[in-house]
Amino acid sequence: MILIPQRLFDNPQVTTIMRDGNVCILKKELHTPVIKKEGYISNHVISVLLSGEQHIKNYDEQTIRIRAGEVLFIPRGMYHVTDLLPKEGTFQSLLFYFDDNIIQEFLATSKVTEVSRTAVPDHLKFGIVPSVQLFAESLIHIYESNSLRDKKILQLKILELLLLLNGLAKEQDFANFLFRLTLPKKRNIKTFMQNNFDKPLKIEDYAYLTGRSVSTFRRDFKSSYDITPQKWLKEKRLEKALTILNNQEISVTQLAYEVGYENISYFIKAFKNHVGQSPKQYILSKHRNNLN
Repeated sequence: MILIPQRLFDNPQVTTIMRDGNVCILKKELHTPVIKKEGYISNHVISVLLSGEQHIKNYDEQTIRIRAGEVLFIPRGMYHVTDLLPKEGTFQSLLFYFDDNIIQEFLATSKVTEVSRTAVPDHLKFGIVPSVQLFAESLIHIYESNSLRDKKILQLKILELLLLLNGLAKEQDFANFLFRLTLPKKRNIKTFMQNNFDKPLKIEDYAYLTGRSVSTFRRDFKSSYDITPQKWLKEKRLEKALTILNNQEISVTQLAYEVGYENISYFIKAFKNHVGQSPKQYILSKHRNNLN
């Protein structure tokens, strides 16, 4: 499972500008396209796209398109597939990852009198914002070579960005959005699981993404399906594997990834227990039957 920002810290295409644990400011730069990169966002993130274009598909199969100069705010908990597309040879973005503590600090110093408790949107997108673009470029220019681990400066810079975005939104709108991020959010288990059973997620991930503790998720799942989530996931994934094998030529490794298994050996064992044959044996048997 690719956790963001954790996986980015060792990525050669990513520069750490400031960092305190998983609260950080990162610069991502690349010169060749990255297509269908999967990840799970474990902290809230604001992306300032400086060059290139980005397409993000979320768990509801909605595609968010971001152009150079635009700003995207994504709450933590999104499982997404993204395309990073350089324009004129370059893709560059500045990424601000932060937690609820910084949101609460911002709200405590803001003039917030009343906030809505309606469901939080999956994202908040701003158009081309020259002031935020200038802020991002100056931050890179001043701090890129330092790789600071000063918690106070890091928080101040993220708070400054929140302040800039707050000034762009209608009165109360941005504060409402931030406040709602800190509230529990439950998703419909059946809808979410049908759309995401083939993702390489653990039970803990599904619980978090549906806004539940692990114990509550197991209880709600059993109530919805009258089966444990582990057994249901295994059956759904192996059913999909059989459907794929019966309709196309595919390697065992790719097949495992297509149905949510990152451990190939475990997939082969599960498949054999379910079907009575290994994937390769099943493929050979299918070929023999087709010849006959």
